[in-house]
Amino acid sequence: MPWPSLILALCAALSLACVEGVPLREPAPRSLVPELPLPSGLDVAVRVDLAALSAELGQALARQFLFDAVSLAGSERAAALLRRSLDSAALLWFGLPAASATERPSNVLVLRGHFSELEHDGSWSRRDSGVELLELDADGAGAGYARVYRLPGAEMLIWAPSAELSRVERALAGDTADAVSRPPERGAVSLAARPAGVLARAEARYPELAQRFRDVRRIEAFAEPTAGMWRADLTLDFASAARAAEATEVLERLRQALTGRGCAIGVMARAAAVTSFERDVRVQAVLMGPELAVVKACVLGDGCCV
Repeated sequence: MPWPSLILALCAALSLACVEGVPLREPAPRSLVPELPLPSGLDVAVRVDLAALSAELGQALARQFLFDAVSLAGSERAAALLRRSLDSAALLWFGLPAASATERPSNVLVLRGHFSELEHDGSWSRRDSGVELLELDADGAGAGYARVYRLPGAEMLIWAPSAELSRVERALAGDTADAVSRPPERGAVSLAARPAGVLARAEARYPELAQRFRDVRRIEAFAEPTAGMWRADLTLDFASAARAAEATEVLERLRQALTGRGCAIGVMARAAAVTSFERDVRVQAVLMGPELAVVKACVLGDGCCV
């Protein structure tokens, strides 16, 4: 699934069940590695609870869906290692770097689980910090994952493409000079987005909307279950209450215009409610039954007709 389609699907249809993740062992003592070493400069960072997806979709389908979403060009051995990594993971984060970072920016992948027995044909090297490195076979275009980092305690992996190695290294060193997008720790799927990056991506196709939302300072979304239903929640934080009120009017007109559409777009528009309070604008939708099935089919690539 292409990255723009995946991000739009996640933003529009964060509606998968959430269950408690696999309990984790105590982290290795005296580790200098940050708790969640996501690199800075990401346009979008997404968090996925793999146990929640497995409970909703079945383990095989959930793993295949995520593998298709986060895999990059590379060797078959690297692909096999990624599949084994997903099988041993409980939580997953992946980030889309800024569009200006490279001609074809690649995702950075962070996994949390139990990886002490994860082996590969190559050998792991160890740094003084306790971080282990595995160099992967790079494909000819340099588009695949180049290195895997296994953090102390073997409970976290970072998969990094060659274009993002320097940013990942800075994250491991605790360099926080730039803001890091960190999704909310709730729900089955959640995301945080850098407003400037999202607007830059949207400006060419939707210049008026990009201008209307130029003062947004924070974008977050998550999905969680509520008594057998699934609630999607998107929050936009603006620089002023006046800008938030203007954005609320724009989003409500857009929602009304989409209510007559078919399939997932129309379902989400009809289920959504747009509200604002001071500088925050929220778009919320509650889905269940046939409507939820339609949105899930869209996320899984079975049709997002309009």
